[in-house]
Amino acid sequence: MHFQLLNIFGIPWVAALTAVFVWWFLTGLLLFIVKKVDQINENAHHVITIILTPILLTGCLLYWNALFSISLASVYCSFFGSLLIWAWFELAFLTGLVTGPIKKPCPPNMPNKTRFIHAWQNIAYSELGLLAVLLTMTFISANAENRVGLWTFWILFCARICAKLNLFLGVPNVNSEFLPSPVKHLASYFKVGSTSWFFPLSISLISFTLFFWVDKIFSIKADDTLVIGYTLLASLTALALVEHWFMVVSVKDAELWKWMLPNVMDKKKPGKANKKRMSSEKIHGL
Repeated sequence: MHFQLLNIFGIPWVAALTAVFVWWFLTGLLLFIVKKVDQINENAHHVITIILTPILLTGCLLYWNALFSISLASVYCSFFGSLLIWAWFELAFLTGLVTGPIKKPCPPNMPNKTRFIHAWQNIAYSELGLLAVLLTMTFISANAENRVGLWTFWILFCARICAKLNLFLGVPNVNSEFLPSPVKHLASYFKVGSTSWFFPLSISLISFTLFFWVDKIFSIKADDTLVIGYTLLASLTALALVEHWFMVVSVKDAELWKWMLPNVMDKKKPGKANKKRMSSEKIHGL
């Protein structure tokens, strides 16, 4: 039974569906947690992030144990390990535990250069923390056989940077209603309007990366275990590409997680559910 289960996950289309499902589930779970804490106790965001630190430790353990072997199990462990590490840092960001030295909304009528500096000060610790983790993972993976987890983190990191720059420079479709209270002020730094020069550049870079992984899939033997690794990476890159297109195409991506999220309560009228559901903030990379 165990070997039959492994054989199923050795099928490329199953690997692709697995990547999509895990991305969808982890994103929905993070959104559920931060919105539920908003409802119950807005002061408990930091506490819940610390309580969930075992997610980070589990991710590190999976990633480390999978570094020096190439097998179906180790490929999946490396991929899932990186996703768990990323998920914890995303949670730490959304709950305000790891953001930046200041936590203030954007002052009105501010020039772009100054607005960028203020925006950076609001998220600096989070981005530098992720960069430190990425560099550490790159260093310890220098002589590793299995680098699926490393490339997974690279994809998530680069997609995140592209998404945040696009939200800052301007995109037509920005849904910020889902931002939890600790980072609600970040919506003031988003620019709703026509796309900037950076949007086609970021789409091109992500598309090229997707083509690279697909080429890798077809350039090695079909029974090679790395086919599954490259399929997982290609699927994650494709999701990043789709998420970026959501910025310019009016799609209700919140419907993907709507059923998972708690009802939004109107605090002015306790006991009565607000009829309007919160839509999803563009949480890119996961």
